[in-house]
Formats: sequence, C-alpha cells, structure tokens
Amino acid sequence: MAKIWLNHFDFRFDPFEYDEASRDPHLNRYLIGHDAFSAAWGETPATIFSPPGGGKTALRIYTSRACWTGGGGYQPFPIHYHLPHYFANSNFSTLEDHLQKIVHSSAHALFLAFTYYPLILLRASTPLQAHLVQFIAAWVPNLDYYLATLRESHQTDIVAAQLDKSYVLHQLPDASLLDLVCEIFEKHLEGERLPISSSIHLVFEKVMNWITRDLGFRSVYILLDGVDGFPELASSPGFAAQSLVQLFAKAPEWTTSRIFVKGFLPQEIRAHLRERLEKQWSVFSQIDLKWDAAALAEMLRRRVYVATEGKFASLNAVSALPSGQDLELELARVVNPLPREALTLVRQVLFEYEMRWGGNPTAARQIRIEDIENAIAWYRNEQAHITKELASIAQG
Repeated sequence: MAKIWLNHFDFRFDPFEYDEASRDPHLNRYLIGHDAFSAAWGETPATIFSPPGGGKTALRIYTSRACWTGGGGYQPFPIHYHLPHYFANSNFSTLEDHLQKIVHSSAHALFLAFTYYPLILLRASTPLQAHLVQFIAAWVPNLDYYLATLRESHQTDIVAAQLDKSYVLHQLPDASLLDLVCEIFEKHLEGERLPISSSIHLVFEKVMNWITRDLGFRSVYILLDGVDGFPELASSPGFAAQSLVQLFAKAPEWTTSRIFVKGFLPQEIRAHLRERLEKQWSVFSQIDLKWDAAALAEMLRRRVYVATEGKFASLNAVSALPSGQDLELELARVVNPLPREALTLVRQVLFEYEMRWGGNPTAARQIRIEDIENAIAWYRNEQAHITKELASIAQG
C-alpha cells in the first residue's frame, strides 16, 4: 500500500521508515542526546554502550557524517571498523589481526572520501597521489569496476553502498572533478608499482600519517561497531570482550598520534573489558545510551518536526485525540525502551490509519483512537517476534 498518510499529513518524507540507521539520509537532522554525541565526538578514546537496537549504530553513523560537515578539510577522518565483516576469517587474538582489518577499512574510507570530495585527492602532490592510488588498489578488490561505475553514474552513493553502506553520505560529488579523480586513478594504476611494506604495523602507521600529516585531517576516528553480531556474545560475553583487548589496550598510546578508537558496544561486555583493561580503562570516555519513555517520545517528535519542515512537532496535530493527550509519549510507554521498537509501533499506527481510511475515503484525515489501540494490540501480540527481528538487524 502506498503511504497515503504522507500526503494526508503533509510530510515531506517518512521519518519512521528505516530500522537500519545507515540507510536514513536524514539521520543527521534527528539528533537528540547531545551528551552521548560529545563522548563520540571528543578527541579521546571512548566507549558507548547500549543494548541491540539502542542507537549505537545511529550514533556511529551520525558521528561519521559530522566529520564531513563542510565537505572535508580540518576535521576528524572517520574509519568504520565493522567487526562482523571480518570476524569469520580471524580470531582477533593479536593486534595484527585488528590492524589488518583497519587498514582494509581505511582503504575503503580513503577511496570514498576522494570520490565524494575530489579536491582532497586533487590537492595532493603527484607522488602522494601515486602512493594513495596504489595503496587503495592493493586493498580494494574490483577497483576497476567501481571506477567504471563512477564514470558512468557520477554517484558515489552507489559505490559506497556496495563497499560499506556506513559511508553513504546521500550526496552527489561534482561530476567534472570526479572525472579528474578517475583519471588520476587510471594514470597511477598503469604506472610502475611502488614497493609495499610487509609489516602491517608500518602500513598502518603510513596510512595514518597520510591522513593526518599529508591530507590535513586533524585526527582519525576508528569507529568500531558490530560486536552485537558476534554469535558468542550471548553465551560468552567474555570471549567477545577478549577479542577487543589487544586493540583497546593500544588506544591510549595512539592518542599521541591523534588516532582515537571509539567503541560502540553492547552492555554485556563492559565488565569484562574493564577487568581486562584495568590500566587503560580510565583513559576512555564512557557513556550509556539510555532510553526511557520521555526520550523516545522526544525522538519521535523530532522526526515529525523535521519531516514536516517545522509545520508541527507531534502526531497530535493530525490526530483526533483530546488536546491533553500526548500521542508520542503514550506510544513510547508501550514499547521496550529502544528506538527501533518505538519506530515499529508508529509505523503500525500509520498502517492502521491507512487501512481504516482506505475503507472509508470520506472519513476525516486524522489518526483515531481505534488506530492507536489496534496498533498497540498488534505490537503486544507480536512483541517477542518484533524484538527478536529488530535484534537481528542490530547484529547485521
């Protein structure tokens, strides 16, 4: 069924559509909970804890997009390190395991940075361009295919979605500048191959220096997420924590090089990490993403405000509820205190409205109490299944 409520209620887009934060092009306009963002944004190692569906990934994506405010330049450079992409091929028993995967992720990050913001590469010296292009070629399979896609479409979003959708910025680069970037890649891919170190420590150091020293970014943020996807997490949180110890133990030392590890982590591993990182634990800024009914209601109202371009800030404005009732708060009190569950219930309210109105198109274009009651009844009947399904989204 088409979303007729968008037209009925004069919404510019559906702010409740996406359970997966990386797919939402408007995510950066929804932020609430500035304390949590301060921890993620500050130039210090950080750990941000929440249950699955509690907003970790949304905050990670928001932090990454904030790095690109102003279109590159003297900002932190974000590298997404999403563990389930790699976990099947490594036990992460050593720091080298992590460095290997972070270098891989940094190649994706640099390639997409150059194609979203071509001037970053175009302003680099020719020797540096050659090193960067050949580094990316060594770590990004099928690079020729991605370059051809960029040449044809001039849409970095298409390539970003294929490499790692965390990097999708929902914007178009300058087409003529993007063509120049593709030419630089093609030129240096045809040239003489430069030597590559066999030491992953040296490769990591060189990449970080390129970013902070040569390209002019003020720091590097390694945004680690995906521990929810560890199959061992539920049965053995200590094992999941142990897989991070070698990386997190290095984080305090890296701050002198302006490299900051930001862990977006499940609550189950906090005590295990603290026990294993006793000497380094105090270096990390720490915060919990906590949700209650009031915070969830604020989140919903913020989305309404953005999607209606400020015409109203509550679904009360398009409902037949008495003026004293707070629709967002009533819905938030029903669900498990997690953003994804609140969004699911709101979608069901709107679905119930459409089903009822579709059977009687002469009815007033308002959400009625029966729509809300039917949605709540559906949620309570399906709650266990909904919670499980939404948790699986968090696990990737």
